Amino acid sequence: MDSSKPGHKSNFSAVGLSSIVAALCGYLVLFISSHTLSAEDNANFLAFWGVILGLFGALTGLMAEATRAVKSRTLKTELPESHGAPVLAMSILIGAVAAIVVLATSPAWMPVLVPGASPMLWVAVALAVLLYAGHVGLAGATSGLEEWKTYSALSASEAVVRLAVIAGAALLVGNLAGLEFAVLTGTLVWLGFAAFTKGGRSGTRARADVGILKYVIQCLFAIATAAASAFLITGFPAVIKFLAEPSEFAKAAPLLLAISLTRAPIMIPLQAFQGVAMTSLINSSRPAHRVLAKPFAAILVLGLIGAGAAAFLGPYIMLIFGSSYSVDGWVLGALTMDAAFLAVLTLTGTAAMALGRHRLYLAGWIAATVASIAILLLPISLELTVILSLSIGPIIGSIIHAAGIAVRQNRKYPTFATSEPIESQ
Repeated sequence: MDSSKPGHKSNFSAVGLSSIVAALCGYLVLFISSHTLSAEDNANFLAFWGVILGLFGALTGLMAEATRAVKSRTLKTELPESHGAPVLAMSILIGAVAAIVVLATSPAWMPVLVPGASPMLWVAVALAVLLYAGHVGLAGATSGLEEWKTYSALSASEAVVRLAVIAGAALLVGNLAGLEFAVLTGTLVWLGFAAFTKGGRSGTRARADVGILKYVIQCLFAIATAAASAFLITGFPAVIKFLAEPSEFAKAAPLLLAISLTRAPIMIPLQAFQGVAMTSLINSSRPAHRVLAKPFAAILVLGLIGAGAAAFLGPYIMLIFGSSYSVDGWVLGALTMDAAFLAVLTLTGTAAMALGRHRLYLAGWIAATVASIAILLLPISLELTVILSLSIGPIIGSIIHAAGIAVRQNRKYPTFATSEPIESQ
């Protein structure tokens, strides 16, 4: 990716630092929950954490579309300043609808995930969904404007605030309910950035490259795709809870923790750099396979090295979380390689989105999700079904993305720079 422009290296370093901070905060949340709660309660916390991250992950579709739309809008200098949908306002509006849906459906799924949870938690989750829609809307706008320092500070601050409140809840309350409410607090951070930072205020004024109706439609495509990706990236523990036998799930806390630990080193930095990747792809005059060749190679090499390290050192690292969290080395190694396959799927999806191929983007992720769910239903051990699910599904989705991009570029769009980013066909 091009780093030749003045300040790009320092800006991208800021994005990298924010991803490291977010990853460390995520690890510390898992450490705190494992040492505060019993193994059974921690399994429930990890499932709830997975649901929240899944809901938030679905809303990151708003960030991806905002990044693409705002970046594309900045390249169309002939458009009047008032042209295009207001990105942050549309994100909040869509978030409000999502929050209503979450609250209305909570009685159907919340008691399954969190037995005994009070209706106040249902309301808090819905409010967090609304606030997080604003967070990703602002993050996407600042990314599209290439306000990387604001984008990085926003991402890191959200994770740090959440960690601080969770640590306080663990010390003062020390129960499952306290940690669940604490998880939701980071969603307030973006309000301060929108009010008090120059980059944040620029983000609040950012507009898309299309009008309101088309922008909303494209956001819905992006959310549908992000929801499918959230199933594989963040919501997997909750899905396991729905599909596994209760007696089997009660003993699943070590496996759920292992899933989170093995994917974080690859997926958290990649998710932080998605905005950078999106703008670089849109700016590029090279074919997709050349733009992404080095990132793909780096991910696969990192996956292989990480898998070996996880298989050898992972069982000892797991014991940091307590003697109840023993996992075999081969399982940790396989889950780490699965994270690399998931990262490849994320990159191919980012390429499809950069080309404005919303339906291709959605098709790849839905295919991956359907394949993963089907594998989870196989009558074999939970460990093996999880490993197969998290490898085969992403591989299928990546192939669909890559094939669709190759066919379209060969026929019509030889490079990203000549593509039409607003097309959603």
